[in-house]
Formats: sequence, structure tokens, C-alpha cells
Amino acid sequence: MQLLKWSGSPLLSPQQSEMSDSLPTVWPADPHTFAKHAILKRFLEAWFPILSRQAATLATSPRKILYVDGFAGPGEYEGREPGSPVIALNVALNTRLPTPVHFVFVEHRPDRHAHLTQIIDRERSRIGASTNVVVETPYLGSCDEVLPAILNDYDRRGIEFGPALAFLDQFGYSAVSMNLIGRIMRYRQCEVFSYLDYKDMNRWISDPDKQSAFTRAYGGEEWRDAVPLPEARRRAMLLDRYKAALRSRAKVQYVQSFSMFDQAGALLYWLLFCTNHLKGLEEMKKAMWKVDGSGGFRFSDRDDPDQLQLLDQAFGQDWLADTLAVELDSQSLSIEEVQAFVLTRTPCYLFKAALNKLLARRQLSVVSRPPGSKSGFADEKIVVRFERNSLF
Repeated sequence: MQLLKWSGSPLLSPQQSEMSDSLPTVWPADPHTFAKHAILKRFLEAWFPILSRQAATLATSPRKILYVDGFAGPGEYEGREPGSPVIALNVALNTRLPTPVHFVFVEHRPDRHAHLTQIIDRERSRIGASTNVVVETPYLGSCDEVLPAILNDYDRRGIEFGPALAFLDQFGYSAVSMNLIGRIMRYRQCEVFSYLDYKDMNRWISDPDKQSAFTRAYGGEEWRDAVPLPEARRRAMLLDRYKAALRSRAKVQYVQSFSMFDQAGALLYWLLFCTNHLKGLEEMKKAMWKVDGSGGFRFSDRDDPDQLQLLDQAFGQDWLADTLAVELDSQSLSIEEVQAFVLTRTPCYLFKAALNKLLARRQLSVVSRPPGSKSGFADEKIVVRFERNSLF
């Protein structure tokens, strides 16, 4: 299907333009970039098959899934490492899918747009030989103008947008508005994986010339409460208020954040995953845990980017067992409800080992088990009861 072609001039915030234009067409990749892309790759390896199967059952036509890279860049780094568009494209080309992935790449700088277009053109023979992918010529323009124009075109023609993942890996913090995230998340089966540069947020938060940029990002003025706070409290408030805005303004049901740190342990930025489906949240957590098994979702530049070593084991199954014993004390829940609690209220996604630990401690009992259900906790209809201080 042919989408609306964009030929407008890029419209960038001063902060985005300054950061983006300070780099050459192709620049060296930082170690934390490898970690970010590792998360993206692992998520797409699960997400493409799941969403492709779901799209195959939809009544809408044409049946497809969408992958949107709103800040696609040149497609590669100085060392020839693949950028996010090539990573996503390779995952789709190397995966058997029942419905194709439609790729939409957006880049605002003409030199990077031209470089990306050349890379995509070099892949045309592989793309043409595959039934898995459809790749348009990359769009030249600002993400915050091109994507709304595409969405307007879908709406005008009565075509369902999605299932879709929008990877919005902006420079800085103001190029992706809360309005744009809300617009994407309005459609069913759409998810957003985005970026906020905390280092620059902390640097510019007191600058009156940057006030409109913060308000644009948050969709409101609540960020101002963080201005007078000490750095640690400011950091926590900025993230909490942003996640709250995603829930209230963009109508995102589940938000998962990921923190990236530098060699000195200073926070660089946040990755944020927005979804309205527990399955999407579970798959993103799996991807994050494979990069950092602690579940605290921290990656530091001091680690070898090829190894993506773990930082700590703070959120293992012993920690989760203790947390469940306290938080769910005196409650009877189905395994399905326990899983929802773990996914939405803790950094974890695995939980059955924690239940077995509680069972051994006699802090958990099985209230009911469906007929024919095997031992263990595989059946989501099993009901268990948590008793922190009881010996049953």
C-alpha cells in the first residue's frame, strides 16, 4: 500500500536541531547505544511474529503490521555497525512471518536521509526476494509533522493504523510531543518505544528559553515542580511525572522505563515503552532482562558493549518472593492475577520460582486447582493464597 508522501521542510525544536546538527552525517556509536539496540532487536524478534499472527486474523485489509522509526538517522554508524532501521529490517528478513512488516523510516536531516536511502537501496534485492517486508523510500522531514500527516491519511481513507510499533529515538527530550504519543496510542495494538535525555533535561530545566520544550514533552506544566528540588529528587519527579502524563494524557495503560548510566554512574537517559497490552509489556521485559538480568534495567558505559554484563542481582526470585509475601498478604489470587501484578507492579516478569519459594516457606497455599490441572503453577486458573506470617 502506498502511504502519503512527505515533501515538507523539517520542523525541529531548537534543542533537537542543536543536538542533531552537532554530529556529522555518520558518527561513532556509544556503548549505551549498543545496549539500546540490543533491547530493540530482542523485542522485535518476539514482537514481529506475535503481531504478524494477530494481524493475520484481523478483518481489516490489507493485513500487515507497521514498524515506524521516527528518528531513523543514517542507517549505520562510523564503524559500519547497523543503525536501528537496519537492525529492524534484518530481524524481519530473517523471520518467517504470516503477514508482512511495512517499514516507515523518517529522518529530518537531508544528508542522513540520503545516506539511509542509499543503504535501503542496497538491500532492495533482499527486500524484493522476501514476502516478509515492504519498505518505502524514507521520508525526509520532522517526525512530529510526518507521522501526524501519515495518521491523518489513514483516518481520511478509513484504514486501520496498526498493529504498529513506533520507535521514537529522538535527540534530546522535546522532539516527541505528548500529543504525538497519545495520537499513536489511540489506535488499537499500537505501541511506542521512546527516549528522554535526562542529562540535557537536568542541564536546561532552569533555562526560561527551554520551558516550552519541557511543556511540549509533558503535555502540561507539572515538570515545573521538579525545578527547585535537589538533583536526586528532581530526577525521580521528572520520571514519575512523565510516566503519569503518559497514562493520563496519552492514555497509556502500561509504562515500562529503562535507565542508562555512564562510566561514573550518572544517569544519561530513559527509555520508555508504552503499551496497552500485558503481552507487549511481558515481551519488552524479557528483552530488557536479557540485556540486564537484574531487572533494574541499568546499563553502564563501563561494561563491554559486546557482553552487556549484568550490574546486580537486586531483583531475583528471592527478592520477588519477599515482595509478593508483603504486598499480597492475606489475598487469594489466580495465577493470571499474580502474573498481572508481577508485570505491572515489579521489575520482573518471571514469578513461578518465587511462588515455589513461598510454598516451601509455607507462606503460600493452593486454594483451588481446575480439574485435570497438573502440579505446579502452569494453569492460570489456579488460585493461591498469600499468608505472610501464617503456617497454614
